[in-house]
Amino acid sequence: MKSILRPALKFFLAFFVLYGLLTGVCLLPSVAGWLSRAYQKPTERILKPLLPKAYLQLRSDAGSPEVFRVEYAPRQQVATQMQQSGAEGSTSIAVQGNHTKVEFYNLFLTFFLLFIALMALSPLPLKSKLWKTVLGSAVFYLFTVFKMWLALLNTFNQPEIGIYQLGSFTSRLVSAAVSFLTLGVNLLFVLLLWAVLVFDKSNWEVFLKKAGFFNLK
Repeated sequence: MKSILRPALKFFLAFFVLYGLLTGVCLLPSVAGWLSRAYQKPTERILKPLLPKAYLQLRSDAGSPEVFRVEYAPRQQVATQMQQSGAEGSTSIAVQGNHTKVEFYNLFLTFFLLFIALMALSPLPLKSKLWKTVLGSAVFYLFTVFKMWLALLNTFNQPEIGIYQLGSFTSRLVSAAVSFLTLGVNLLFVLLLWAVLVFDKSNWEVFLKKAGFFNLK
């Protein structure tokens, strides 16, 4: 047991130092704003075809880089406004809609940095570590987009919004899924993703032996 205690302590100390440094850098408003905008652009392109009944845009919240807004309106309403605007000879319109705020840190950044720190300290060959980090980052990103899609679908299904009108069973299923996908699930997803990428069949046994699981009496 003592043989694994020191390496474990070194790993966790290095992890907390690295994670703290990454978090500190990403808390800088200029860095946080850039990361948030980089997240918004592809996410908006993915969400639009997944929610075709809604006209939506992702926008940074002025003065709050840790937050961005999802602005939305029924697509039919926007089409009607555009037709009216064209009939009146106007070249631009102000879409009347709603918006919801998304905590970028809670949705993505906090757990993404956790994953990056874990991968950086994992005992893998450099080439393998790089491509697995890229793969894992893409998987986690898509997971967060899936969470956003569910949350927006649930919002759009509310009677006061009415963009979508799901059946009672589907509505309950979506609402339950949104309630289930908490911050704790984010953490669990990152840890499982890291374990799947880092430990394969050949080194799971080595890892468990070093941890002393095969030496218990």
